[in-house]
Amino acid sequence: PVFTTEDGIKTIKEFFGKLGDWKEMKDLIPSHYTSKKLKKTGYAGIFAGALELTREGNISIKQNKLFDDIYIKEN
Repeated sequence: PVFTTEDGIKTIKEFFGKLGDWKEMKDLIPSHYTSKKLKKTGYAGIFAGALELTREGNISIKQNKLFDDIYIKEN
């Protein structure tokens, strides 16, 4: 299975109301995505969804330094 951008947007929107503070993006990957391959597709979908929601002005994304964890929060 592939975790699409649309899946990522839907998942992030389910956390609306709980993203008042910065949350690590990888924590939004569905818990049943346990294998390494599924975690990668989950992260990719969440990341793509986060970019789209950021473009729309719904959330903010931050990364403290290069290759560090990525965080999101609701605007």
